[in-house]
Amino acid sequence: MPALSASIKKLLARTKLVVLPEDFFVVQLPVDVKPIPGEWYRPATTRFAVFIRESNQITLIVNRRKWLRMQNIFEKYDAHGPMKVVAFDVKLSMVARGYMAAIGTVLAEAKLSVMPVSTFQRDHIIVPKANLPRTVRVVRQFLESCRNSPPREKPAADVRQQADRR
Repeated sequence: MPALSASIKKLLARTKLVVLPEDFFVVQLPVDVKPIPGEWYRPATTRFAVFIRESNQITLIVNRRKWLRMQNIFEKYDAHGPMKVVAFDVKLSMVARGYMAAIGTVLAEAKLSVMPVSTFQRDHIIVPKANLPRTVRVVRQFLESCRNSPPREKPAADVRQQADRR
């Protein structure tokens, strides 16, 4: 387990995993693609979708059903799937430094590759569907270890050095 601050360990201990039931596709589109119709993102029919525009490409993460219906409107694309979305159900803020790094380290040590996606308050990982059971098992074991291990206390020497700096 990576070395964790007490605040990150508390966040991880409170974290619950939520696996969205739909399958998803990660799609790369050319930058000059015609606009994606807004109805593809309506809250009533879209639990999760990501649209990222960069200078040389557009990346879209959309559920499988929608992708199969909308792929005909694009002349060129590169699609990968099926993928699963795993959400970390704990509210975060921009000051929660190291949260995803800790999860990423554990997954990398287990030789699992994921695509992290962050929103304003939550983090997610996009996982190949075939790797979902192992990914969930590894992350749940890590979260459980954060719940069961006491917060790491700073050694007395570290506390004295911090007091001397003040």
